[in-house]
Amino acid sequence: MELLIPGLILVALMVWASTRIKRSAARAFEAEHIEGDGFSLDKPDGFLQKLDDKSEYAFEAYSKDFGRGLAENTRAATAVVVVNDQNDGPDQLMRGGHEYQVRTKTIGSNSHRLTLRIEVLAEQFDDFARRIDEMLTSFAPR
Repeated sequence: MELLIPGLILVALMVWASTRIKRSAARAFEAEHIEGDGFSLDKPDGFLQKLDDKSEYAFEAYSKDFGRGLAENTRAATAVVVVNDQNDGPDQLMRGGHEYQVRTKTIGSNSHRLTLRIEVLAEQFDDFARRIDEMLTSFAPR
């Protein structure tokens, strides 16, 4: 009996902490307006902004969803903002044995160019089309 009450308290605390963690994780994938160095964009729902001070990109995000079948360990979509990009690149590419659809938009900001580059697994492109258009349309200098 003397262990029952502390045990119940511990279980209640674990349930409370787990619920808070799940809510925080879900909020991270919600849509939000991003203001970066020289640009702004609207990150659509289902994407998580990767925060890394050592990143080579001005903005980096990836989808919550993964690929299907052989691509089950690959993020379905990624988005990056590249500074001083001189080449928008191809509309399709192969990487790791997977075909990607690529969409880009380049803007001028002060003395440099910024390119938003979104790569989506080809077989899931239709699932992401609306969110890709939303992000590309909102990408603007600031």
